Amino acid sequence: MAKANQGNAADKKTKTVKVKALSVKSSVDGFRRGGRAWGKDETTVKLSELTKEQIAQIKGESMLSVTEVEVDEEADDTTGDE
Repeated sequence: MAKANQGNAADKKTKTVKVKALSVKSSVDGFRRGGRAWGKDETTVKLSELTKEQIAQIKGESMLSVTEVEVDEEADDTTGDE
């Protein structure tokens, strides 16, 4: 029976959850604000990767187009179903 349980650790279940993020575009390539460089192409950054100060700087910058979005993130399924 021990062999039947060996694969369980490798078969960890994951689930997808929605997390808040910012979708940011700059009016010029290489514009820096909030400790990051932004370009004309849209960049999505999870809020968990930014400090409150960075979020305020990015949202308050007129050179940036900022939209609040939600993105998928994988999370370990910790339901305890073993």
